Amino acid sequence: MFFSLKDIDIFINSLQMLISSNEDFVVFRHMQDSKMHFLSVQQNSNAKEAFILAPFNPESKPLYLKVYKHIEGNIEDLNSFIKENYSHLNFAKTIISQSCTDDLGNEKIQSDCKKANDKAYKDYVKAFTKFKQELVKENFAKLVLSRPYFCLPKKNLSYSFLELCKTYPNAFCYIAKVGSKGIFIGASPEILASVDDNVLKTMSLAGTMPKSSNNHYEWSPKNIKEQQLVTDYIISKLRPYATSVTATAPTTHEAGPVVHLLTKISANINNDTDRLSAVSSLHPTPAVCGLPKEKALKFILENEGYKREYYAGYIGLISPNNLKLFVNLRCLFFNGKTAVLYAGGGLLKDSILEEEWQETENKLKTLRDLI
Repeated sequence: MFFSLKDIDIFINSLQMLISSNEDFVVFRHMQDSKMHFLSVQQNSNAKEAFILAPFNPESKPLYLKVYKHIEGNIEDLNSFIKENYSHLNFAKTIISQSCTDDLGNEKIQSDCKKANDKAYKDYVKAFTKFKQELVKENFAKLVLSRPYFCLPKKNLSYSFLELCKTYPNAFCYIAKVGSKGIFIGASPEILASVDDNVLKTMSLAGTMPKSSNNHYEWSPKNIKEQQLVTDYIISKLRPYATSVTATAPTTHEAGPVVHLLTKISANINNDTDRLSAVSSLHPTPAVCGLPKEKALKFILENEGYKREYYAGYIGLISPNNLKLFVNLRCLFFNGKTAVLYAGGGLLKDSILEEEWQETENKLKTLRDLI
């Protein structure tokens, strides 16, 4: 990493102290950017800037974390900011170790996680059968099936966040502490959309394969079709808001241990268009839901077997003149004892259970290893 070991240790220690305090905060790093952002936040504020955590179900209310202090810089800058603005906290002089506390190794919690994961697998198999039946009947062109994974963190989450940033340079990485909810961490390779003035930019990201050592990829017809469905959907949703919409040819995009097919999409939106409305019209995209959208959303909510909560929702910073939102993928939620990780994949009528389950395992691997 580009920071000194001393600065990294101080940063890890500072975030761990904030996690243990009553203070809410957000730290994030944009794709392919060396700078970090630290946000001092609270849910009730008149601040114009906000960090949003929106659930997968668009009928559920998003969390708006109002930003009353925002700094952008390297880790040394963030360390100075935290020391100056949180001087009331008794930051320890000794560095907190990278290991999690011993009480997280409680055998009962481990046993509960195993039971929960066994149930999650059974629920996945049951849901897969229902989903595929509908796809074979051609009631849907595509459905996305996801699953949770329960585990005990073995490392401090502040350390895991920095490792996530290092492992996923092409992802939006974040850690957010929300007192009433818990701690959220993620590394999303997918932009929902960004808006700067009248230019809206987004991407179509679908299809998954393990990363190759020689960077050679032969995409299957299933993956190519799945990605094209997402591209066509996004373009159709943006046209009512835009004077023009353009899209690039698909390319292979790395995201940690896996790769996806990526198409970049740009739209010139109308002057009288509400920016957030234009962006939120894309949620949930076929990449996390299916087609037809409304019918697929209803089917997933009724048949997936668990609540996605904030997984496959969207996250990011909203400002008066611009916004940049990401689909909340490769993420986890921590309630103080147990971490819940999430992964999913798009199903078509020729999908095979074992292959789809393995795809979720591939997507979970890096995040699971880092915590």
